Amino acid sequence: MATIKEFALANIVRVDIVTEETTPRTFTLTDVASEAEVIAYLSEGEEKILRVKNTIKAQNKTEDIVLGYDIKLVSATFVPEILEIVDGGTWDATDKKYTAPVIGVPVERVPFTTNIYTEEKDGDGSTVSYAKFVYKNCKGKPVDYRMQEGEFFSPEFNIKSRSKLGESPTEIGILKELPD
Repeated sequence: MATIKEFALANIVRVDIVTEETTPRTFTLTDVASEAEVIAYLSEGEEKILRVKNTIKAQNKTEDIVLGYDIKLVSATFVPEILEIVDGGTWDATDKKYTAPVIGVPVERVPFTTNIYTEEKDGDGSTVSYAKFVYKNCKGKPVDYRMQEGEFFSPEFNIKSRSKLGESPTEIGILKELPD
């Protein structure tokens, strides 16, 4: 019997947003993302049962097929450059002003890859390695804002990762250290 290596993963240590442009731009967020929720987006299969009175004669089943993932990143701080990529508006760094996309017309969002890094922890709490979760062909959705009296502002970035035909929807790699 083969020994199975388990990985005790905790925390979000880093998130990279890498645009899928001719000249890619990389935005590296450390100590920023406080939560990442990743939910499979499926084409659900069906089960048709041939039942005659109290007897099952046959089943015709099709399996669920993963088409990609819906990702929600909750940010602990406000990062306007990420807002620009995910929401689809423009960030003017000179005037320090974000302008959302205009209503009533389709928004041309830049596609990107989302890399989420977590830590593998040891029994003493030290970091042994890192797990890198990769989601390609991402596009943002309008950003949800949550503001509450006495609480820090925490924007929610909703992202759709949809794979191309014949392409894997996610990759998970184990790294000894974080890339530069």
